Amino acid sequence: FVTMFTSKADAVYAIVLEWPDTPKLTLGAPVSTEHTTITMLGYEGKFDWKPAGGKGGIIVAFPAIPINKLPSKWAWVLKLENIE
Repeated sequence: FVTMFTSKADAVYAIVLEWPDTPKLTLGAPVSTEHTTITMLGYEGKFDWKPAGGKGGIIVAFPAIPINKLPSKWAWVLKLENIE
């Protein structure tokens, strides 16, 4: 999966260019804190997540979202807040 990152103020944005084949997507770079929250721009609700390991990374649980509820057909932006 092609994932790019950018940051602005206190948030990091992960741009996902391919919808995951499984309900979980691993982001290798971000380091979470106990206050980390993950949302998708244009979609209500927060995504569940867990740390990927001791050196960083986050495993994001993608909910089953109907195609007509997705904010885009081509790319999706995850907003990660309260990360190190």
